[in-house]
Amino acid sequence: MDKNAEQQLSRLARRQHGLVTGAQARAAGVSHESTRWRVRMGLWTRVVPGVFALGGTADTWRRKTMAALLAAGPGAVASHTTAAALYGLSRCEFKGVEITVAKGRSHRSRLATVHETAHLARGDITSIAGIPVTRPPRTLVDLAGCVSRSVLEEAVDDALVRRLTTLDRLTSRAKALGGPGRNGSVVLGEVLGCWSHGDMAESVAEMRLVRRLVANGQPEPDLQHEVYDDGGRFVARLDLAYPDDKVGLEMNGFRWHATPIRFAKDQERLRRLAALGWLVLPATPVDLAGDGRDLAAQVAGARRQSHAVGQSA
Repeated sequence: MDKNAEQQLSRLARRQHGLVTGAQARAAGVSHESTRWRVRMGLWTRVVPGVFALGGTADTWRRKTMAALLAAGPGAVASHTTAAALYGLSRCEFKGVEITVAKGRSHRSRLATVHETAHLARGDITSIAGIPVTRPPRTLVDLAGCVSRSVLEEAVDDALVRRLTTLDRLTSRAKALGGPGRNGSVVLGEVLGCWSHGDMAESVAEMRLVRRLVANGQPEPDLQHEVYDDGGRFVARLDLAYPDDKVGLEMNGFRWHATPIRFAKDQERLRRLAALGWLVLPATPVDLAGDGRDLAAQVAGARRQSHAVGQSA
């Protein structure tokens, strides 16, 4: 193989996580015999038939994903849990390669679980680090059919909070692809129903807390509610709030009180809220690890107390 061909394949391999296909090698001028010789000498490694790893490249999960896609041929994309892992969605760690190919393209793979679809629009596809992958809305629609509700909730929350997609785009794609025959479409609809236009939680933790409060009989709180005193001066922004009851929730344990000055400011802020009749309850990571029943009971009690005070006044 001449120097130009070698440089060409090296550049291509860098874009493909250390991989080249047999067809790409031949297009660069590498014969079948030269390919076999390189494999025998340990210069290349045959990953699957027709796909080779150049020496010195790490065998990562991204390389496995790319190998499965190269073996499947043009149009194949990383999807489902693999796409979610590529986006780094909450609780969506890589556990195996999943790819999607066009329906009717029979393809078996020892590297991946292969899904077939008749509905993979060009707008559903992008790339991450050179790997063809479904866009976030399509990824979440696919994910709904293969993960638990709790994992789906956190993945949706994470994607929306990080602005990987919008509620409108996700809802639109879910409706277009959903239907009685699609796994997870009902659950995804219920998960999306917890979000409302214009109210955007600032963290996955806040949205998880909202879900637990609603599941335990409490109404949806306002998010990032701003409180002003009687003179119109800003007092505080509460993570979650029931303004009619003057009950708020703060995500303690999620913010750092790194200095005595910051701690003192927080205490002054709480005193000003209390003077305005607000009761602020703390929410911790422990509340999010369980079902939220205890915190929901505290919220219910605080709201009842607020009503009792209001009636006696």
